[in-house]
Amino acid sequence: MIYIVAVENRKSGGPELLHQLAYVLNAIGKQAQMVYVANAFPLRIVKANVIDEYGAYCSQTEFRLEVIDRPENMVVVPEILFEILEDIHCATKVAWWLSVDGYKDILKDKYSFTDDDLKDHSCLDYYRFREREDVFHLVQSYYAWDFLKTKIGIASERTDYLSDYINDVYLQTDPEDLQIEKKNMVIFNPKKGGWRLKKIIDGTRDEILWVPLENLTKEKMRLHMLIAKVYVDFGNHPGKDRIPREAAISGCCVITGMQGAAAYDKDVPIPSRYKIDDEQDVDVDLVRRTILDIFDHYEERSKDFEEYRNMIRSEKEAFVQDVMRLFR
Repeated sequence: MIYIVAVENRKSGGPELLHQLAYVLNAIGKQAQMVYVANAFPLRIVKANVIDEYGAYCSQTEFRLEVIDRPENMVVVPEILFEILEDIHCATKVAWWLSVDGYKDILKDKYSFTDDDLKDHSCLDYYRFREREDVFHLVQSYYAWDFLKTKIGIASERTDYLSDYINDVYLQTDPEDLQIEKKNMVIFNPKKGGWRLKKIIDGTRDEILWVPLENLTKEKMRLHMLIAKVYVDFGNHPGKDRIPREAAISGCCVITGMQGAAAYDKDVPIPSRYKIDDEQDVDVDLVRRTILDIFDHYEERSKDFEEYRNMIRSEKEAFVQDVMRLFR
């Protein structure tokens, strides 16, 4: 049995991916079950209802209120739940790095580490993964792979790549077939980028229409993406974020900073002109000129994102193949 552990009632890319894994494992004939834990410390297994958005992944998935710690079983946990592995002694232990920042946040929230503390690699390796050869590591992004190698020092032979794919609703219809007219509009996630986004929006709102993606159903989110010409994301990119990919496959041109996974071309393969250095500050005028150039030359600039879109279209098949390889 493969137990996949997730936090109860959490709606985000990480939990969706955990449910996707259970779905694919059961579809290829493996036995996988979801286990929910309370969204609080100390971690404990709880009974929880499936969030509606994950229902499509759960038709063949059972839910357990315990993990049977036997050698023939496996336990897969995301980075925010690594503590669960401390109580596993016989089953195979798999740590899946979906969000590098999620791991750092746990160290800060639970163990009161500061940002200065986390500059010390020994603090980053709080769970002593470097010494624990009984834990195998999967990474959702090349950013996470590099983090494990250079910051924690985990050997490459104990690490493998297992990414994800976006929801099928974004892939079922080609945007061109819908014949929806694109507008000179920029969409953004207000939870990503904070002060950088505010600075850009405040400096360009007289020329550019900015529309936040918040409190939207999946259908309305998709519609916004089909209408807008540009998606901007100056967030931390703790892994391969879903919203930039959803926007790109919906026909948006994507502009990012260079934080986290956005700095890695294998994670976000867009031309460098659309990745704007934001390590210290952000050049508002450069962002403004890039957006207005896309507005004026959308058809031509949209072609710059075909490599990114081709990668996104291939991710589901790649995910299934990787699951078959890794869990054989």
